[in-house]
Amino acid sequence: MNNITIGIIAKDNTIDNTKYQVISNTNLKYLHNKCNYIGILNYNNSLIDTKILDICDAIIFQGGNDIYPYHFQILKYCINKNIPVLGICMGHQIIGLYSIGSNNDKDLVKVENHNDKDRKHLIKTIPQSFINKALGSSSLVNTRHTYAIKEIKKPFKETSKSEDNIIESIEYIDDNHFVVGVQFHPEDLDNTENIYNLFIKEALKRKKNKQN
Repeated sequence: MNNITIGIIAKDNTIDNTKYQVISNTNLKYLHNKCNYIGILNYNNSLIDTKILDICDAIIFQGGNDIYPYHFQILKYCINKNIPVLGICMGHQIIGLYSIGSNNDKDLVKVENHNDKDRKHLIKTIPQSFINKALGSSSLVNTRHTYAIKEIKKPFKETSKSEDNIIESIEYIDDNHFVVGVQFHPEDLDNTENIYNLFIKEALKRKKNKQN
């Protein structure tokens, strides 16, 4: 097992009228026995103590429904400290909003026919991108979101799109930082383990570089 720690940002959930902050079990599927992982919880959706982030060698923003200002605090801190980030669905949207200087989910666009757990759709990736290296030139991914990024700005770039022109992945424009967002849910697919393997590899590489 690699000696790195991945922090996973918990999401809001309500079960039997009780509010929880949770990490879905599938978000651990491709991390288990490959690295350490911890959940990052927030009691009242306020800014968090960044000391907890310093424990982490990389961060995952999992999918969810509610975007808060502290999400952007975490993302900014990770970028400034060169902590690798993988954003999934809502996490991808957080990165996209950050790129345009927004922390308001009203700057997302509502999309049709992209919220069907039984359906998959094709994405095409651009060469020499992380997602291309992980999945190849094209891949079938799941369809589980009602909102999407309508634009991004530098220092981020689009790295894949769906056939109906939805931005499906973005990443930091250079190799000095590692920040990747994917609109789909790789934790619920059987052909996306390489996304996590490459993410873990990147975290391990950067940890070694900091130690040298």
